[in-house]
Amino acid sequence: MNFKIAIVSILTFGVLMAQNAQDIIDDVQDTYEDVDNLTTEFNQIETFKLTGSKSVTSGKIYIKDGVQYRFESEDQKIITDGKTIWTYNDITKQALIDYLRPGSGAMLPRDILFKYPKEYYATLLGTEKDKGKKIFILRLDPKEDVKSFVKSIKLWVQNKSWLIKKIETTDVNGNSTTFELTNIDIKTKLPDSLFKLKISNDMHVVDMR
Repeated sequence: MNFKIAIVSILTFGVLMAQNAQDIIDDVQDTYEDVDNLTTEFNQIETFKLTGSKSVTSGKIYIKDGVQYRFESEDQKIITDGKTIWTYNDITKQALIDYLRPGSGAMLPRDILFKYPKEYYATLLGTEKDKGKKIFILRLDPKEDVKSFVKSIKLWVQNKSWLIKKIETTDVNGNSTTFELTNIDIKTKLPDSLFKLKISNDMHVVDMR
């Protein structure tokens, strides 16, 4: 009898956890649907399984309407207006221009918010505290019929504000990339001109379109 009760409790807990995970994702999606502009500082930590090495990058991210995106680090800029993508290296002065193609490997914020939750199972792993505020930890794993270079995604979501504070992706090779987001601003309006690379005479431009 106790064994049966334990099994029922485990199954019930699993259903509640799954429901809670989906509820959180729904709240996050609703929040970002209403956000037209977002600016945040970030720390990016890349860990390579084969060598065990790590690289750390800091910078700023700008997002507008979920599809316009600007990533700035100390020596690189990645910019897209949703149609064209510019990749610029400040050291070599090389600017690559291409169409933003499906499956190009560029993970847009909208993909994490809307594409991946449809193609991945969501699990609530638990909670933690950050400066007294509750943070939900979610994991997204691809469904059986989904082929993706991204093996899993972990999201740290702040309760009530439903803003994503941290993202960790792991690819099929076991390499992981973590984005830690701070000083998130969703009030400042961003101009469209921010999402196009300004070409100057000292740049070496490679147009791949």
